[in-house]
Amino acid sequence: MSDSEVNIGELAEAEYICGWILDLCSKEDRPLAMLELCERRRIIVNLGPMLWQSFGAVAGLLQEVIDVYPAVSANSLDDQQSQRVFAALSLFLSMAKHPDTGVLLMRTHVFYYLMPLLRLTQKTRPIEHVRLSVLIIICGLLKKNTTEIICYTMAAELIPQLLRQLEHGSSISKTLSSFILYRILDNAVGLKFATRRLSRRTHLIHTLGRVIHQQTLEPDPRILQHVLHIYTRLADNPESLEMIQLHLPMQLRNGFFCMDNVLSYDTVKSDLQTLNEKVAIKPIKSQAGESLCSIN
Repeated sequence: MSDSEVNIGELAEAEYICGWILDLCSKEDRPLAMLELCERRRIIVNLGPMLWQSFGAVAGLLQEVIDVYPAVSANSLDDQQSQRVFAALSLFLSMAKHPDTGVLLMRTHVFYYLMPLLRLTQKTRPIEHVRLSVLIIICGLLKKNTTEIICYTMAAELIPQLLRQLEHGSSISKTLSSFILYRILDNAVGLKFATRRLSRRTHLIHTLGRVIHQQTLEPDPRILQHVLHIYTRLADNPESLEMIQLHLPMQLRNGFFCMDNVLSYDTVKSDLQTLNEKVAIKPIKSQAGESLCSIN
């Protein structure tokens, strides 16, 4: 194939892409356009900026999200609705992940439009796909973890939704939610916001305790690792530290997750040691009189 033929092919593909982006403004043409763009989003390097800079494209994608609100209120999405909003969210992800458009997208207060989708509680496949898409978008927006981005998450009251997913979601939802929660708390402003009020601290720490109890029954190393990091970060706040000292689950003190027959991860012993040293609680001894997890 000659260079001229390759160039012609690339030009034709570029024209198709531009046409599909323009079709996002049309309610009739939008479903096919979203599908075509989604299939190519990994190979179109600058899809995020192209969508952002195209008149009406973002508004069209946002309309797809708003259109499912009645179904969200009824806590039910059918396959067709799920596929359409999933396609729209996938294109939002292209903007969220791109370094040139992520912060710009955040400044549109996109969180306010996505939060209702996290309130869906049914565990059907279509709804789960939508939930995961929203969480992945938030992960993409938090890549830079700047104070400005953290402030937007707080304004949208994201933390309560993350705690709900962390306690009641699927394994993947819990993993993403715990990662996002840690990213928020790792920022000084996020930690201050999450721990400023007693009600917030109580909700947060009691939810983490229930998640640790779930981990004793159905362990998942990825979730456990994030939750331990969250506990350790919360211990940096004096008010939270006091509450953790009162409510730290026994499994994190007696070395339960260090035992050979418990599914865990490689650095769990050092993470537990760091947590217990911060909390300043002595490890519980086993019946044989030896610590189940060596914490000095």
